[in-house]
Amino acid sequence: MSILAYKFANNVFLNYGKDMSSKEFRLLYEAVLALHARMDELASPPSQEVLLNSNEMCTLLKCSSSTLRRLRNKGTIPCNQVGRSYYYPKNYFTQEFLNSIIKVEDASKKFDD
Repeated sequence: MSILAYKFANNVFLNYGKDMSSKEFRLLYEAVLALHARMDELASPPSQEVLLNSNEMCTLLKCSSSTLRRLRNKGTIPCNQVGRSYYYPKNYFTQEFLNSIIKVEDASKKFDD
């Protein structure tokens, strides 16, 4: 990578910057290196994100489909729509987040048998 960056910077220097000082050339070379590093970063394949469908989310959240729809419409939970189906990123739903949106049953409101 650095040889390619050097050749590119040198080519720019020879064709466009004959009045360029060595300091300016070094700055150009560093900028080209940074650009190459960023391009490599962007070109790397994205990590495989696990997505859950609506039924899996209802099971995870222990809620009905209408509650899931309400949470989705309010923007409480992130989702992606593909056609008529919704998919939810699993890594977003940490246990702390789930505890904050799952309704905890109050034992005092249960009837005794």
